[in-house]
Amino acid sequence: MPARRKLFLTHAGELAHLLVTAIGRDAMVMEFVRGYAERHDRPKVVANADRLREMESTISREALLLIAAEVRHFLPRAFGFSGNARPEELQLCDVFYDEFLQALGRNLEWPLSERDAESQAFRKDLDTYAGWLTRKSAAHATRGGSKNGSPFPDRCAILLDSAMMDQARRAAARFQSELLHAGKRMFERLGRPAFRRKGPPKKRSPRAQRRRRATGASEAGVNSPAKSKERRFRETHRRR
Repeated sequence: MPARRKLFLTHAGELAHLLVTAIGRDAMVMEFVRGYAERHDRPKVVANADRLREMESTISREALLLIAAEVRHFLPRAFGFSGNARPEELQLCDVFYDEFLQALGRNLEWPLSERDAESQAFRKDLDTYAGWLTRKSAAHATRGGSKNGSPFPDRCAILLDSAMMDQARRAAARFQSELLHAGKRMFERLGRPAFRRKGPPKKRSPRAQRRRRATGASEAGVNSPAKSKERRFRETHRRR
């Protein structure tokens, strides 16, 4: 029987890092945009380097909004809460989700002077995606692009190839399915025991052992806000 997953507050930051890396730095969006241009013989889409960078950055933001809305939807089940979750259980989900959104902002590396404005704009747009999920869940809508009311295909298509909206929208709807699948896969891996290779433990050098002991001693007396937040998170989780 597989070990039960255990979610901690640190997993919120881990998830944010994984998503930003996969979508932007590992080029999911870049591959989508350039693949679209090649498949549909639309070289103008990628002809201007400055516009291409801006388009990829903006579509990456839309992709993160799409997955972030889904993450909030997954949380109650991930913590093992039933459909009628208690207020303290929902509060636990809220704490995790708020930490996840803050970590997204850190990973997106917004300029300090623009951080508050960017964070507010991101959360405002996130409400649009969250509203789509609420309507989708209530109506048991079918899959696929504009049929389920998701903002992503239309927003992505306008950025990608406004001259060929229907074609671009269909491509964006397929990409949406790919993004949601990738995001769900990353989320489901959180809190599960990692695969460990069999064999004797790796020996550390005397210098590494001294550094490890020194680090442990220094951290033992630290009572940082982040650690206090993590302790409160764990205590709330244990009380449920």
